Formats: sequence, structure tokens, C-alpha cells
Amino acid sequence: MKIDPRLQTLIDWLRAHQTKLTALVATLVIVAAGFVLAEILREVRYADVMAAMARISPQHIALSVALAALSYFVLTFYDVLALHAMGKPQRYWRAALGSFSAYTFSHNLGFAPITGAAARWRAYKGTNLTGADIARIVVLAGVTFWLGIFVLLGVFLVSFPGALRIHDQILAFPVQAAIGGAVLLAIGGYLVLCARQMGPIIIFGWALPVPTLPQALMQFGLAATDIAIASAALLVLIPGADWALYPDFLVAYVVAVVVALVSHAPGGLGVFEAVILVTLPEVDKAALLSALILYRIIYYWGPFLLAIALLALNEARMAAQRKRSVQI
Repeated sequence: MKIDPRLQTLIDWLRAHQTKLTALVATLVIVAAGFVLAEILREVRYADVMAAMARISPQHIALSVALAALSYFVLTFYDVLALHAMGKPQRYWRAALGSFSAYTFSHNLGFAPITGAAARWRAYKGTNLTGADIARIVVLAGVTFWLGIFVLLGVFLVSFPGALRIHDQILAFPVQAAIGGAVLLAIGGYLVLCARQMGPIIIFGWALPVPTLPQALMQFGLAATDIAIASAALLVLIPGADWALYPDFLVAYVVAVVVALVSHAPGGLGVFEAVILVTLPEVDKAALLSALILYRIIYYWGPFLLAIALLALNEARMAAQRKRSVQI
């Protein structure tokens, strides 16, 4: 079908200015999130936040760190699964480095397809993987992550009335359940596609393997487990939090992650926090803000620094290998 010249001109312009437009949108989202945060926290006193921070026990901080570590351990299998789906498995430590570094970079820097691919390119350097293979890993691992997001969102929207809300505005359960049902229906379609195994998907001559049904089910299990554990790492930091809150909390967490990722704001900074605060009106704001501050350090900044160190060690290891080969 021939595209109208005016539409083609618009498409070409958007492609040419994609980076600038994305940066502009991210900036606008961050500014908007800042205004939202300022409005939400207008009545929250600094002293209250510090008092709430003091109520977070070392045991709860240690539990949050342990849950964050477990979440990242589960996350390492995203690349393991993608590599097996491609028929190019690597040693576990290599896949773990690729997955861990990619997600810590994208979590903190935003622009996940770019930052994740760059981190994986360094992690898989010296293997039999090509640039096209790295791109396939990015897509397959990204699909795994989003499948986990949507399966949890669909299940909780169908199962828990009032789970989707903004401040005191609660979405009517029939509408909420319809959204959840549509999400689960789309997931069912993906499973059917995987079960039929009609070969790879060809996009502009680029082949993307379709996971088998067992691999697709593993995608759901891995990602849902990862996200459930990551959200629990935040919940345990909220002073006096009741686990009965977890269904509503998990929906708020998933929505916050989605908005933060779509915004491309670096690390979702401000965006993630604003959505959490808006969607959990029943939680004390000072307590929730203190937990969010600690969570940013535990789940985002700490692993990011660790990933940089691990990539640097891998570079040093490869440099030493090259030096030895030259000497021989």
C-alpha cells in the first residue's frame, strides 16, 4: 500500500528527530513528576520523613537487600533463557553478567534498548555472539520482562477490586476486570503463537526466534517471580506495613514501573516515586517516602555500582588474556 507523501514526510521527520523528541518527552515527564511530587509532599515535613526513616530497623534493611539480591539472581536467567531460545547458550556467569549489567544500566540510565544493548555488548565480548545476536537478546529478554509485568497486572486486576486507583478515585471493578481480562487474553494469544511454533518472526529480513511453549511458560514464571520479589523488597522497608496491603501494593508497583519505563526518565527518578505515592493513598506519606529513598539506594544505585565494577573486572580479565596470547 502506497503511503501518502505528507504522512511519509512526517514519518521521516519523526525518525530523524527521534532522539531529541525522546529526550524532550523524558524531560517533560520528569518536570511533571516533580510538580506532582511537590504537590503530594507539600504537607509532609522533613522531620516526619527522618523519623520514619529511623523506624526502619537494620533487620528490615537487611531483608530488603536480600530480596533485592534474590530478584537480580532470578533476573539473570532472562539472558539464559533468551540464549537457549536462540540456540546459542553461554556459560552461566557470562549470561548472568550480561543480564545483570544490562538491567542495572537501563534501570538507572533509562533508554533500556540502548543502554541494555551497550552493557550486553561489553559483557558478551569475546564470545560467538554477533551484534544481531545481542539485539535478539535485548528483544527476547525485554519480552520476558514485559510478560511478567502484564501477567501480574492482569491477574491482580481481575482478582482484586479497587486495586487500580489514583488518590481516592477507584476504577469501577467491571472496567478494571475488563482491562485485566484483555491483558490476559493477549497473553493467551502469545502462548498459542509459541505452541504452534511456525518458525521465527522475520522483521525486515531480521529473524527473531519464537520461544517454545515451555520456554514461554518459563518467561512468565521468571519475570513474575522477579517482579514480585522486587516489589516485596520495597514493601518490607515501609515502617509498620501490613502484608494484607500487598495486592494493592503490587499493582501500584507494576504501574509505577511501566510509567517509569515508558517515560525513559533516567532510573524513573521522580516518576516511579510519584506514581507509588499517588496510587497508595492509604499509606502514610512520610513512611512511604522514607522507604522509597532507601529502596532507590538498595535496588538501583547499589547494583549499578556493582555492575560497573564487574564489567571493569571482565575487561581487565580479557586484557590479561590478550597480553598472555601475545607473549606466547
